[in-house]
Amino acid sequence: MYYQIEQVLEKQQFEVEKFYKGRGILICETPQGLFALKEFHGQMQKAEYLYQVGQFLQDKNISCDAMVKNQEGQLLTEGVDGCRYSAHRWVKGRECDSRSRLDIVMTVSFLAKFHGVSQGAAGLFPEQGEETGAGTSPGTESLYENCQRRDRELRRIRKYILIRKNKSDFERLFLKCFPEYIGQSGEVLDALRDTGGNLKSHTLGLCHGDFNQHNVVIESGGMTLVHMEHMRYGVQMTDLANFLRKMLEKHEWSETLGLEMLREYDRIHPMRAADWKELYCRLCYPEKFWKIANHYFQSNKVWDSGKHYEKLRKENRQNFMRRRFLEALKRARL
Repeated sequence: MYYQIEQVLEKQQFEVEKFYKGRGILICETPQGLFALKEFHGQMQKAEYLYQVGQFLQDKNISCDAMVKNQEGQLLTEGVDGCRYSAHRWVKGRECDSRSRLDIVMTVSFLAKFHGVSQGAAGLFPEQGEETGAGTSPGTESLYENCQRRDRELRRIRKYILIRKNKSDFERLFLKCFPEYIGQSGEVLDALRDTGGNLKSHTLGLCHGDFNQHNVVIESGGMTLVHMEHMRYGVQMTDLANFLRKMLEKHEWSETLGLEMLREYDRIHPMRAADWKELYCRLCYPEKFWKIANHYFQSNKVWDSGKHYEKLRKENRQNFMRRRFLEALKRARL
C-alpha cells in the first residue's frame, strides 16, 4: 500500500507532510489537520450515501470521520494498484477503554446523542432507500428472521455432531449444553413471533452498524465517531445491544454497570416499550454460543487446538451471569 499510495495522496486537496499506519487506515498529517485514507469497498452509490451522512452529522455537531472530496471533486481516488481509496477527516485521540466505567458510560452518552439527532432521518438519504422492515439496509433480515436462521443452523450442527463417532471434548460439551441454549433461542422466537419483524413501533434512525470501543475516538474536545462503513438506517437498538454485549462480556455481565449504561442512554434518548423488548431479545439470544458453534462447524475438524472447547467453557460460565442480568433488566423496565 505504501509504495503505491503516493499517487493517491497527490490527488487530494490537502498537502501531506507525513503519513503513518493506523487501524486499517493511513493517517496523514497536513497543515489543515489530520486526515485518513482508507481502501473503499462498494459502489459509488454507497460512497455518496456515506458522504451525505458525514455532512449531516457534522451539521448536527456530531464529530465523525466525514468523507472529503479530492482535487477533482470526486469521493474516490483510484490508485495504480486498481484499488479505490476514500479520504476522511481524522482526529488525534484514543479509543474507548473497555476497562474504564467512565469511558463506557461516556461512550453510551455519545451513542445516545448520535441516535437522537439522526432519529427518523430516512428521507434525507434517498440513496439508501426507505426502511424495508428488516431493521437494516434493504434486502437484509429482521431480528426474527435472523434468529430463525440461526436456530436452524444450531440444530443442523447438533445433528452433525450426533452422528460423529469419535467425539472431541468440545463436541461432547456442545451436546451437553445444547438444550439450554436452544431453549434461549426458542424464548426469543416466541417473544418476536407476534411481530415477525414489524418495526412500526420501534425507534428508527441512523445506525453505526458496528458500534464498539474501537470505533469511537476520545479526545480533549469530546468524542468522534469513526469507521462508518456499515452506517445504515434501521432499528437503533442494534447499536446499543452490540455495545452492551461487548462491554458486559468484559465485565462479567455486571448488573450495576449494565443498568448504569441503560439509564444514561435512556436519559438522553428515551426508549420506547418496543425498544426495551428489542434490546432484551437481542441480549437474550445466545449469540456467543452460535458464533462458537458456527466457527467450529466451518473449521477443520481433523486438527482441534482446543480453542473452541475453552471458548465454550467460558461462555457456559458467563451464561449464568448473562441470565441474571436479563432478570435485572426485566425488573428495571420490562
